[in-house]
Amino acid sequence: MRKSTPYEKPSHVPNRHGARAGGDLQRQVAARMVSLISFAALLASCADTRQLYVAPHGADSNPGTKDAPFLTIGRADAAAAPGYTIHVAPGEYRVSAPRADSAGISTLRSGTSSARLKFISDVKWGAKIIASGTGIAWHSKGSHVDIEGFDISGTGRHGILADGTNLTIANNFIHELTVSGGCTGNGGAAIDTNGGDGNVLIKGNVVRNIGHSMIGKCNTVQGIYIANPKNTVVDNIVSGVALAGIQQWHGATDSTIVHNTVFGCKIGILIGGGDAGTLPNGSENNYVANNIIYDNITYGIIEVGKVGANNRYIDNLVYLSGTSVRAAGHISGTISADPEFVNYQADGTGDYRLRKSSPAIRKYATASSHETRAELGAYSIGAAGH
Repeated sequence: MRKSTPYEKPSHVPNRHGARAGGDLQRQVAARMVSLISFAALLASCADTRQLYVAPHGADSNPGTKDAPFLTIGRADAAAAPGYTIHVAPGEYRVSAPRADSAGISTLRSGTSSARLKFISDVKWGAKIIASGTGIAWHSKGSHVDIEGFDISGTGRHGILADGTNLTIANNFIHELTVSGGCTGNGGAAIDTNGGDGNVLIKGNVVRNIGHSMIGKCNTVQGIYIANPKNTVVDNIVSGVALAGIQQWHGATDSTIVHNTVFGCKIGILIGGGDAGTLPNGSENNYVANNIIYDNITYGIIEVGKVGANNRYIDNLVYLSGTSVRAAGHISGTISADPEFVNYQADGTGDYRLRKSSPAIRKYATASSHETRAELGAYSIGAAGH
């Protein structure tokens, strides 16, 4: 700071004690500002270290930063820890799963309840995972993990196979899985929750054409397949699946299946238990409500295998789906009428929002803590528009 000239000095005699106090205060304020700025920079630096990046032009020898991204999701997973977010840039990611039990992408890391591990396509459906072979496109083995916004397709039998607990699989487009290995006991699904204690949220996904050429010919290929307990399946649009659009089996129980739209499958929703992991009381305490089940072949909603008590089927719209609902559980409020989509296309390329005149509008049952009316569209059955 330059010294003031005699002409710039005040005409009064200064209070030197006050001036000193004022100078001390200014220095304290300046020092505090420097400390705050340094702390903010430290926080930003820490935050940056919890972000990893993947891009088609990257290399797995890179550090995984925004400017020098990794090439593969698997490499980013190996570098991650709880609380990390893995950003995947738009583009094609071609992976190979040559055997039924192999995976093109295998992720092992877990988050925690307070620091989840997130895999995010930075542009919704922009990161396109294309799997060759007969196996699994993405095998997620960790817990407290989010997988969100990816486009997954290919010749294999699974889009996402999830072995962990407390997962969120949301807003993905999983489609055109041809299940080239054929209809075998290995099965197939767009999304398969398998093992662990469940507690998986499957929300806002579009599932289309999973083993489509085998519709009516194969009972081991599903759209969304639940094999463990306490899962929530909400706001998904599922079409063109060999067997069931949404199915429970093995040790699945205590599921919440609400606000989904399922069409063009052999069966809309199948609730049951059987084979390995079947529970002593069967599949029980399931809540199936506010779904639109339309234009399926044999059943809209059906119970099969070992089924227990307290299963409820409330306020579902089931139409043009063979037998509407066949279940021993409590059934109420079923609507048998055209849902009146904005633009129904059987191949899954339409607009499945509802017209104002739809009988599914302004009728729904209370569903799940995972959903709100603001998210799903006010007072309507079926999935919100995607």
